Amino acid sequence: MGETKQQNHIKEQDISVSEKTDMKAAVEEKPAVSAEIEEIKEFVVSSAKMRSERKKAEQASISAIAAWSSRKKSVAILVAFVAVALAYALIGILACEINPVVVCVVLLIQVAIGVLLDQNPVWLHVCVAAADVVAGICVGQTWLMVAAVFVYVAAIVALEMLQRMGMIGRVS
Repeated sequence: MGETKQQNHIKEQDISVSEKTDMKAAVEEKPAVSAEIEEIKEFVVSSAKMRSERKKAEQASISAIAAWSSRKKSVAILVAFVAVALAYALIGILACEINPVVVCVVLLIQVAIGVLLDQNPVWLHVCVAAADVVAGICVGQTWLMVAAVFVYVAAIVALEMLQRMGMIGRVS
């Protein structure tokens, strides 16, 4: 064929390099696949004792929060809501560059609507959230109003949790 020994040697080196690269890629993928297989095997083959210990650990983490007093839980809920409201205000003022008074008024309106519509069906809340986003699109502040939807949902969730804990009464 007219190929010299040097050309044959170069081709063999190219083939061996590509084989090594393929083998290296296979070896690199193997640990990830192997770890997944080991995890599945552990789940399927685990003894009743291991499953019981895992369940106890999960229950302990749940019990840690359940052991809090109702006052501590209510404070945690309110702190979480304040964090959401503060994040909304910072997004509005810093990122969207809107007047702080306007941001705070929209925040108060969202909380008031959430409190007033607390006991209504979910579809109504979805309509309010959609109206918020549409209003944001109309005034060119979509991201701000999407954040306002999060404030609205946080207000409803916080209120519902506090009512279920008996910290505040339901308004009829």
